[in-house]
Amino acid sequence: MRPSPRIALSRFALSAALALLGLSVAPVFSQESPAQRLLDQVATAMGGRDRLQRVDTLVYTGFGQDAYMDGGGNITADLNAPTKWRAIADAQRSIDLRSRRALVQQRRAPMFPFAAPFGLNWNRASSQQGAADLLDHPLPAVLAALDPAAKLGAISVEEGLPVLQFTTAEDVSVLMGVDAVTHLPAWTRRVVPHANLGDVAVTALFTGYIPQDGVQLPYGLVNRIDWRGQVTLMLQVDSYRLNVARDQMPAIPSVPAPAPAAAASTPAAAPAVTVTPLAKGAWDLRVGNNNGGPVIEFADHLVLFEANGSAAATLARIDAANKLVPGKQVTQLIVTHHHFDHTAGLRAAVSRGLAVVSHRGNEAIFREMIARPAVQFPDDLARSPHPLVFTPVDEKLVLEDKTQRLEIYHVLGHSHMANALFAYLPAARIMMEGDLGDAEWTWHWWASALNANIKAYGIDPRLNVAVHGPNGGLSIEATRANNQRQMRAAQEFCAKQMTAGVPVFGGPVQYDTDGPVGLQPR
Repeated sequence: MRPSPRIALSRFALSAALALLGLSVAPVFSQESPAQRLLDQVATAMGGRDRLQRVDTLVYTGFGQDAYMDGGGNITADLNAPTKWRAIADAQRSIDLRSRRALVQQRRAPMFPFAAPFGLNWNRASSQQGAADLLDHPLPAVLAALDPAAKLGAISVEEGLPVLQFTTAEDVSVLMGVDAVTHLPAWTRRVVPHANLGDVAVTALFTGYIPQDGVQLPYGLVNRIDWRGQVTLMLQVDSYRLNVARDQMPAIPSVPAPAPAAAASTPAAAPAVTVTPLAKGAWDLRVGNNNGGPVIEFADHLVLFEANGSAAATLARIDAANKLVPGKQVTQLIVTHHHFDHTAGLRAAVSRGLAVVSHRGNEAIFREMIARPAVQFPDDLARSPHPLVFTPVDEKLVLEDKTQRLEIYHVLGHSHMANALFAYLPAARIMMEGDLGDAEWTWHWWASALNANIKAYGIDPRLNVAVHGPNGGLSIEATRANNQRQMRAAQEFCAKQMTAGVPVFGGPVQYDTDGPVGLQPR
């Protein structure tokens, strides 16, 4: 039987790629596999196995940008929506190659309006990393492949480059693409879990190799995920240091060891849910003080507002809601907008069979999120697959039966989220929303949206229950007062920064609580 054209072409591509590297498919009696020979070539190109293995510590510095919420925080979920970036400055990654852990220190601030000082103060923050996190740089990755405890796999071809598969001593599966001319690593790839997207393949791309103390190291580092080809990190290295003395290295905390398999299979305790009655047939169910929203009772079912925070928080709220009224279960979920903090529990909610109500502009991204697999890191949806049942909202949708009426509206005039919803319970005069206001915000850049929507839709709320807000919500008067105070604080902050010659993204503030501010000649 002849091989299929596709198989034959694949074999030809592999043979051609190996030939470029001076490799060939070895006979079965060969002492060295093609994978081992490819790895040897990579090590030689980077400076030689002995030289690489004499590097104990690696420190590099740089600057760049990362994508806010991995690209899940844009103005809309449209493929062509501009990405919200965060600027990175004074970045330093200190890697202990012997213990296989690292410390990342950097200053980071959003290049868009942010509601709290922690996002705009440029304080230097630190985060620790374990062995798997280091595989997005070629030196730790090649050393991991050279480890005698690593297992080399097959060679494949991707876009003309030979690709080496290996499994690290920590049992992490890695792919490494190799430049066919220089024999240097072009990229590495591994799969990580993601609350919104299931299994996510992260490809770290390496460019601009320059020799440093006998080791070839890249000065361009880019991370890209397999969701929409989103670039999540761009870092330009401006210095490398090898074998830095231990007394010059920052203290790198040990990374907690992964839980044993038996412990990992044991369900974690569900987070506590606070239940606050709002009105007849309406409760606020919240995990903590800034994570939750209402549950609304209808004749034969319940409706949950928002699936934010996490899968665990969402499932805990669903379970608590299902105990509120004997014989009634949550069957529908209203999602205000697509931002990844507000949809962190979407996959979990769908795993329980909940139908989703949201703006029509969110349907495509929600279908992407639900369709993605979670094989290497199974989540609730992987363990209990359900299809997405989606009800779109354009300007207005009413959920109504003989016992209850819930009005759902498109949010107008909000530059933080164009395809967003809020809901209104007219009988109890309760408004429920996500990101129209937050009592804990320091600055409000969109303060006119609350009043604008109340006026546009002719509603008369007495109580506002915010997803990011206190248990039981706040009176509409208190919400307006908070928005006014936060708007004034944002204006003062922008003026102060402008005087200092450091303008703020989003400044000057374009709205007060009544609408756009007048333009001043400048």
